[in-house]
Amino acid sequence: MAAGVLQDTYRVGLAIARVMADSTKTHEIHRVEEITGRPRYRRLLRELTALPEGRRLLAERPELSSTHLDFDALRALPEGTLGRAYTRHLDDHGLSADYQAAATRHVDDPDMAYLMRRFRQTHDVWHTLLGLGVTGHEEVTIHWFSWGQLRLPVSALIMLFGTLKHFVLERRWSALRHSLLEAYREGNEAPPLLGVFWEDRWERPLADVRAELRIEPLDRRWLDA
Repeated sequence: MAAGVLQDTYRVGLAIARVMADSTKTHEIHRVEEITGRPRYRRLLRELTALPEGRRLLAERPELSSTHLDFDALRALPEGTLGRAYTRHLDDHGLSADYQAAATRHVDDPDMAYLMRRFRQTHDVWHTLLGLGVTGHEEVTIHWFSWGQLRLPVSALIMLFGTLKHFVLERRWSALRHSLLEAYREGNEAPPLLGVFWEDRWERPLADVRAELRIEPLDRRWLDA
């Protein structure tokens, strides 16, 4: 047991160092998430089973990947729909949903593994709802929102080290004062998003989905300052 804990601690520390050097190393963030998030995900699983939509999600296990979802059909949806906005976010930033759908490597429980994949896959849906891009400081901002939602250790670590790197050292004082707290507040006040069946909402206007979930796009004046 002790050896396993030490090995996990070493892996997490090494991954954090690598991400601090290069914040685009998403696979290292995944490693930290899987190792540190196991206790929290166990609780999230219990919470999801208490919600009708959460139980359906765990039963049907939809995936946001090219083998399960027709991305071209989403691109063809009318302007202003959630599905159209989501695929535009992916396309504009050269992202692939399949990367976020990669199998977990440090979790054995199949329910927990699915929930972790679902969180990763819907990460860019959250970006779309908040109107966030993928620069370093915007990725940190989404984790302030995620912390308000889920209290995952990986978000706490990114909030700590990422805020230092991308806000303090880059002197983004306006964004530091406004955007981060705004993102946290929205995440904290929104209903549980991990159990949301996004597949039922692609054709709906993005504005309506935001209103349903009590989410507003973040103010770009502070983010871009």
